[in-house]
Parts: sequence; C-alpha cells; structure tokens
Amino acid sequence: MNQNARKNLIYSIVLLLLVLVVYFFRSLNSTPADTSNFTDANGLVNLSGDFLGQPYLILYHGAQKVEKSSIDSLLSVISQKTALTSPTSDLYRLNQNDTILNPSPEWIQFIKNAQQDHEQSNKAWDPSLGPVQAVWSFSASGGARLQDSVDVGQVLSKVGLSKIILTDSLIRKTTSSLFIDFTDYAQGLALDQVSAYFEKSGISNYFLQLGRYRLAKGVNEKQELWKSKLSYPGDSLGLRKEGILALHDKAYASAGDFNTYYTQDSVKKAFQLDPRTGYPVVHGLLAVSVLTSSTRKAGVLSESLMVQGWREAMALDSANAEVEMILIYHEKGSGIKLYASPELRKYLSFPVK
Repeated sequence: MNQNARKNLIYSIVLLLLVLVVYFFRSLNSTPADTSNFTDANGLVNLSGDFLGQPYLILYHGAQKVEKSSIDSLLSVISQKTALTSPTSDLYRLNQNDTILNPSPEWIQFIKNAQQDHEQSNKAWDPSLGPVQAVWSFSASGGARLQDSVDVGQVLSKVGLSKIILTDSLIRKTTSSLFIDFTDYAQGLALDQVSAYFEKSGISNYFLQLGRYRLAKGVNEKQELWKSKLSYPGDSLGLRKEGILALHDKAYASAGDFNTYYTQDSVKKAFQLDPRTGYPVVHGLLAVSVLTSSTRKAGVLSESLMVQGWREAMALDSANAEVEMILIYHEKGSGIKLYASPELRKYLSFPVK
C-alpha cells in the first residue's frame, strides 16, 4: 500500500469514529418521540395502541386528562382473561382443560354474561363456532362447500356456550373439545369499560374505536357530533360508496360485507354459518350495522342478526326503540337494497329511500 493510500485509509477511519461518537452522544441526550399520545391546537387528545391484535384509537377533549398507561392497564386486565395463546390467560386454561377449580369471581361473571348474551340471541351468537367454521369453505364462484365425509351434526356437538357449567367454585365443560374464541367479544367489552372509566374521570366528550366497534359521547373539538365513515351500496348492483354516520351518544358495531357473497337460488348470500344448524344461512342479509347503548350489545346483536336475517332484523327494529340499524340485503328478484332505521336517517350523509 503506497503512502497516499495509507493516509486516506487512516483519515476515513478517524472520520467514521467521529461520526459514531457524535451519534452516540446525541442518542444519550434525545428522547424518542411518542406518537401514541399527543394534543393538537384545539385541545383534542389522541391516544393509540393495541389490544388483542387490533389497533385502538381514542380521541377526547376536556379539562381532565387521562394517561395512556391507565388505558393500557385497564385493557390488560381484559386481555389476561381472554387472550387465546397466552398460557396465563383464563381463556387459554379453559380451552386446554375440562375443569377449572376456584376460578376468580370476575372470570365466572364474564362467562355468565357471555352465556346470557348467547341465550338472548336465540343462540345465533356463539363464540365457540370454530369447529364448524373449519369444515366449511366459501367462495364467490363456488359458493358454500362442506368438506367430504363430514358429519355436521357430530361437529355441531362440539359447539355451544351452554356446554359450560358454572358454580362458585368451578367451571366445567361438558364437552372436552369445546373451544371458545372471545377475542371479538372482549373488544366490545373493552370499549364499554374505557367509556365507563372516562365517565368516572369526568370526561364527557370522546370517541373510541377498536376493530369493528365505535363508541362516541358528546361532541368533538368543533362542537359537532363525532363522525365515522361507513360504506354503503350506491345502486342496486352494490357499487361501493363512502358515507358518514354521526354518532349521537351511541355504540356502534358492524358485521358482514355487502361486496362479499355467493349466489344461490337467485339470492346473494353472505359467507355466514348458523351456529344452531351448522349450515350456511339461507337469507340475503349481506351486512348490518347496529347502534345501541353499549359496544358489547351492538357486537352480539350485529353478529346474531347476520344469522337471523333481514326480516327478523326489521322486526326487531320496529319493536325495540333502543336499537337502530343499517341493513344491506338482497331479495330474490331485486337488486341489493339499503335500509336504515327511520330515526337514524338524519344522522347519515347519504339518502335512504
């Protein structure tokens, strides 16, 4: 190596060391930016994070302040009960064992609430449906297909929240193969609990979002109702358009997708199984959005209506003043139709005939 080349090499090494030293000291004196918690010029606070694999968004404004760590601590209590793959969660232990001795009162109450929701839905909502879902496949071109040589009745015997017996000292499954997935149910419950925490903290203007759930109270930073985007069919062929729903102190949950379906007997049908029969539904309800007093109720009701159908949904809408809904369905001989509760229509950015 000649003298000039050696000098250039030494110079390059010294320069690299200087850059590394400067970077090291800057790193020591800097604080990483936290993008999950900030306040804009209008006083709107933004909190974001993750719960059971789904991102959450919390917006609020007011004199009171809430730390993100308080929200995450609240959510961790629920995840410790319902996480599917964590060996320390209550649900994991229940799925792995036939009997749980001396369960916590909170876990017993959780199961009781789920069983009550299951019964009130006429068993159309069932978070233990997994074994039945595993033997069916859906496609737009091929429709609903059952795996060869499968006895649906035998598979269905492994499903049902009523197959759990509760006492003050134990939880027992009467069917050892019963497997429950409370992930979605826990998300609805989580927003209800965050809402209760905000109310207790004196915060009355907030918007919560997690997965298919929304919950809004009061007004936004512009003193308007909180807004949420939703898709709707722009014509009878199902052309997707984007609209706005103003949430008037309501919890919201959606289920289904009106652009995902197969056609059978001239009816467009959702990729939806009935947990009571083990077979696909026979009606043309493709998507539903429910607004009611809590996200837990909205979630269970939206899923159960996807099983029961649009006629049953409209009957419920007429009979229950506490529930509002948007239905997207197909009726034999007609195109895709849009229905919204009469009292809800003024909160939509698009017209409903």
